Amino acid sequence: MSEAVPGAARRLFLLGFLTLFLELALIRYLAGTIWNLGYFPNLVLLAVFVGMGAGFVLHDRLGDRTSRALYGAVPLATLGLALLVEVVRPSVPGFGSSSGSLGGELFFTGVPTGTRQGALPFLLWFGGVTALFALLAQRTATYFRLFPPLRAYTLDIAGSCAGILAFMAASALELPASVWFLAGAGLCASADVGAVSRRLARALPLVALAALAERQDVRLTADPGFAGTRETRWSPYQKVEYSETPQWRALFVNGIAHQFMQPREAILRSYYMVPFRHRAARGLPAGRVLVIGAGSGNDVAAALLAAAERVDAVEIDPVIARLGRRRHPVRPYADPRVRLIVDDGRAVLTRSRERYDVIVFALTDSLVKVSPMAQLRLENYLYTQESLRRAYDLLDPRGQMVVYNYYRVPWLVEKYRLALQAATGKPPLTVHQEAGGFAMMLTGPDTPPGPVPPPSPEVLEVARDDWPFPYLRHRGVPRLYAGALGLMAALVALFALVLHRLERRSGGPVAPARMKAAFVLMGTAFLLLETKGVIQFSLLFGTTWLNSSLVFLAVLVLVLAANATAARVRHPLALAAACGLLLLSCAAALVVPLGLLLELERPLSRFVGAALLIFAPIYFANLVFSVAFRGQRMAAHLFGWNLLGAALGGLLEYASMSVGYRALSVLVAVLYAASAALVVRERRAPASAEEAA
Repeated sequence: MSEAVPGAARRLFLLGFLTLFLELALIRYLAGTIWNLGYFPNLVLLAVFVGMGAGFVLHDRLGDRTSRALYGAVPLATLGLALLVEVVRPSVPGFGSSSGSLGGELFFTGVPTGTRQGALPFLLWFGGVTALFALLAQRTATYFRLFPPLRAYTLDIAGSCAGILAFMAASALELPASVWFLAGAGLCASADVGAVSRRLARALPLVALAALAERQDVRLTADPGFAGTRETRWSPYQKVEYSETPQWRALFVNGIAHQFMQPREAILRSYYMVPFRHRAARGLPAGRVLVIGAGSGNDVAAALLAAAERVDAVEIDPVIARLGRRRHPVRPYADPRVRLIVDDGRAVLTRSRERYDVIVFALTDSLVKVSPMAQLRLENYLYTQESLRRAYDLLDPRGQMVVYNYYRVPWLVEKYRLALQAATGKPPLTVHQEAGGFAMMLTGPDTPPGPVPPPSPEVLEVARDDWPFPYLRHRGVPRLYAGALGLMAALVALFALVLHRLERRSGGPVAPARMKAAFVLMGTAFLLLETKGVIQFSLLFGTTWLNSSLVFLAVLVLVLAANATAARVRHPLALAAACGLLLLSCAAALVVPLGLLLELERPLSRFVGAALLIFAPIYFANLVFSVAFRGQRMAAHLFGWNLLGAALGGLLEYASMSVGYRALSVLVAVLYAASAALVVRERRAPASAEEAA
């Protein structure tokens, strides 16, 4: 059938390319424009899945002319979404002027002027993202149904691989948002039909959006009227803005004041010097220093002013490090004693064989998540008990480890104190405190223990590698989150029910209810499995943008591999075998702790272990889906239900805040077993009916 539509395969590939590229671009762009969305990029992902699911389920209710017209509205809808955000300036509700505490989870931030935190602005942009991807997905579905299911799925996923590779290149080159949307305009036009001039005309709103993004980049997000020196760069993680006046030099991230570059005199008077003064009072030199979260360079400058012998400065964001190198008044990164390492701090601790006199965990409070799928911020794995213990082991016998921040609330100070005590076996010393919740704690092999505080009536659990939530007050899904997620899950379920009823009333063929349920469960389980894979790979190899992107790409490649396997294996027991192997691999991931892999010194050995524990379940899960998907008469519909299930999986991922990440393997196994049982039962149903007749 696809042969009757010239270029159908190419357009399906391009639509998959455009969908993934636009999804990643909007996640980054909206987080850089909606000032606190960097903490909740999963909200964009949920809207994307709901919109795509609706588009696939409802696509055949549209004629080809209507479908083409709706696809032609994609560039205009994208521009409309950006204009809405620009004019209304919405935000995620629940934040105060300097921090947010949502149901027990703490966020460090500062509210820019002119933002609105009401529920209506939030719902408007969320609905805009949903509608946009519904418009795009319905067109993708019209080409999807022209091919056999596995062929269509392969073309779509191959396009998605191209999309993620293209955005990885854009991230590596640190291209601005304006370039992303110009590329999106070209992709939109390429995937369209009709005369070239008409296709280019329909893509013009994305060119206008590129111009808007360029205009946004020439003004300070937090203060559009700022007239001093300024510079904007899009790092692979976030929008970074530098601003300078005669009084200060500052870095803003996603519109929030993040770092201030201090001159020499200010650093000498500041808390940055406290650890080195403490050592000097004991007759100890600064020696060899490791700074985790070096940022623009204040801590590095302090170590140099204390006559450090050598400083290893670790900063995960290359743009922040580069701005520090160019703009910091002390020029710490130009000193030959400094080695700048652009990498994840936990990964550096894992790989290091050095010994240090001072290890400083600096102001490592990031404003973005590791992935739009998960609840982890970039620094979460730095403050687990295992990470702190690893840093402690890298100290010389007379070395010291320093942890400090503006913690805002007493319970967080206590939680970090408990984490240091659990990692080192003794209470840390509090060597400096300031108003606003600032505390600096210090410990070391020969450092006297700090005082033991009286027992607290509140039980605070220390973050561990399997439960890496230092900013969460208690283990469990916060009540506020649970209520909001329950409401959202109910809305998604209601939406799915409405779609189901619309299908039944359409008069056309309807996918069996059991198959819909099976593919919903598979979508839910796969999102959980993919999230778990991203997080655990980050622990083993670092929470860098490149590692996260490579995991996403690996997942898509495993989809293609599973499709190829399913196309060749036609045995009646293929589904049962794939499900059995999936359950075994989930059990292995549950039984074998990742800590064993962290102990492997050779990266290749660690990667092989990671592939077996993380990627094997993903491959077998894809194989279960591919075997169940092949031969389906209403494949596009079922794929839509699978995407709606992925939205529910995004909600269910919050369970990790209660049970940790390893336990998600149990949930994944249960969901896949249930989905396989539904598929088998549906396949047997016609035969059973015939026998009864």
